[in-house]
Amino acid sequence: METGDYIMVNTMYLTLGQAAEMCGWSKGSLSKAIKSGQMSVYAKTPAGFQLDPAEVLRVFPKKTETHTNKQSETQRNHTGNSALQGEVEALRQQVTTADLERAREREQLTDRIDSLQRMLDDEKSERRQLTALLTEQSQKPVEQLRKGVWARMLRR
Repeated sequence: METGDYIMVNTMYLTLGQAAEMCGWSKGSLSKAIKSGQMSVYAKTPAGFQLDPAEVLRVFPKKTETHTNKQSETQRNHTGNSALQGEVEALRQQVTTADLERAREREQLTDRIDSLQRMLDDEKSERRQLTALLTEQSQKPVEQLRKGVWARMLRR
């Protein structure tokens, strides 16, 4: 090195973590860009990469989040929540309608069961009466057979 040559030392090189923090991208994204050759490295040291801030910003423009971005995101979330809220309300209404319908059907079935039970009881009662009448009539001829020959002839 001659006396007129100056060595330019830039102490403004960044580590991978500092570069990620500066531009708002992840260290993994920066590392992939380095490995793929998209972004050049000033030097690779045992401590890690030394990255030029200008090179980092060339490949990864700084992510900025303005107030309007936050507002629009909040508005989108609110709109999404409103839509979900409307859907939840509609589903609740469907459940309520289904519950009312099920209760009405249950009441109709209970009434039908009661009606069938009454019919069955009536038929049992009628069957008993008919059985009694048949038993009574079937006993009469037996009594007539027991009468003597003279009683049958005289028809008493």
